[in-house]
Parts: sequence; C-alpha cells; structure tokens
Amino acid sequence: MNNATASDAARLDLSFVRRADRTVIDRRMFAWPFVLTRSFHVDPDRPDCLSVIVQTASGAVHGEDSLAQRLMLGPGTAVCLTNQGATSVHRAYPTARAVETVKLDVASNASLEYLPEPRILFPDAALSQTIELDCATDAYALIFDAFTMHDPCGGARYFRELESTFCLRRSGGELLLMDRTRLFRPDRRIFCGYGAFGSVFIVLPPAHDLRKLQGKLTAALERIKGLYGAVSASPAQAGLAIRLAGLDLRYIRQAFEKVKLIYREAFLE
Repeated sequence: MNNATASDAARLDLSFVRRADRTVIDRRMFAWPFVLTRSFHVDPDRPDCLSVIVQTASGAVHGEDSLAQRLMLGPGTAVCLTNQGATSVHRAYPTARAVETVKLDVASNASLEYLPEPRILFPDAALSQTIELDCATDAYALIFDAFTMHDPCGGARYFRELESTFCLRRSGGELLLMDRTRLFRPDRRIFCGYGAFGSVFIVLPPAHDLRKLQGKLTAALERIKGLYGAVSASPAQAGLAIRLAGLDLRYIRQAFEKVKLIYREAFLE
C-alpha cells in the first residue's frame, strides 16, 4: 500500500510478525522513490526468515533527497533486507546535502540482517546518514555499511561531505554505542591508498562468547589480501564492531561475506 502524500518525506515503513512458523509483512507503507515487490523465504538453513529486497525508482541518491526508513520486527521474527545494487550518490549544491535516516526496532527473540549494498560517492556528493538500532537483549542483528568513491572523468575528485552515525540501544534503554564518522572535503592522503571502506555491527545476546567470535573474525579478515580490518568489542558486551578498508570494493564485499558466514554460525549454535 502506498498512501503517502506528496508533501511527506520519502519513506519506507515496514512491520513484520511471525505467523505459522514464518515471518511475514503486516504493515507495508512506502513513498517515492522506494519500491517494494514480493518477498521470499529462500534460506534453507532458516526457512522462517523473510528475504526482502528494497528498490528505488530513481536508482540513486540526489543532492537534496530526504529519505526515511523504519523497520519494526515483532517477537520471534527473522528478516534479511538488502537492496537492488550499489547506490550512486550524486553531487549536491554547495548549501545542500542528502539526508537518510534508518530506524530499526528488533523485538524479543527476533533477528535482523540489514545488508544494504555500498554507496558510490561521486565528486561533490554530500550525504548525512543515521542508523538507529534498538535491539532486545535476547535478539540478534547484523548491520552492514560501506562506501567507495568514483570520478567518472577518471580523475581524483572526491565527494564533498560524508557524515555517518550508528546508534545502539538494547530493549529501549539508554544509548550504549554511538559511532560517528565525518569527512569534509577529504584530502586523498587520508585514505592511504585504500579506495573502499566499510563498517559492520554485530549485536548478540549476552550468552555468546565474544572473545572467541572476535578471534574467528580477525583470522578470517587477515586472510583477505588487499584488506585492512579491525574487530573490537562493543560497550556493555552488546556485540562486536568491525572497521574495514579495502583497496577497492571487491575486498569489502569479500569481508562482508566472511563476516556474514561467521555471524550465521554463531546464530545457529
């Protein structure tokens, strides 16, 4: 159902419930440029998990876009959400920037894999993005975020501004983690030859051995040539945070696949 008015900020608002041992969508609201088609149960290891692919009619983020998403996962649900492909972020006027906010609410015994494709930042692009995750103490979440740069003229022109914020709460409590990155007219030297960057946030119930999981992740990332990765524990034993830098985007993608595999092993233990 699309019942947004033209004056509303673009939005995607989804709610999930568990019915007959499967996760289904029980609220589906979206406005341009978001498009939502059929969802699927395709994971043989997790037949209850609903796979959702979010599409955008524009296929890109433009200079003055204001994009808002909200996902609410009910008790016992399982959702894996991604989009149709890497998203270009185009130039913005000097006084403007695109804004994106994502609110994720994961209820008791639910699990969310929020796996958007990387952003491609074009010259003079400006983007401010915020992800707010409220995850129940006994719930699971895996959050990916990545970007790379591209100059269509083949030069070394970079984006103007990137501000990225991740906030974590457990069961509606006080803020446990705020991770913020801000780059403004970056000098190429700060990238140290790397061309793509990523972050991963893993949220797990307290019973998991974070030290053991940290060791497995570190060993897996060390085996990927062309990648620098660091794994650290989140405050209050809420999970793990991972920083990635790759020579190009393929190394970030390889890292994401390794992290996802290890995360799912921990989930199924």
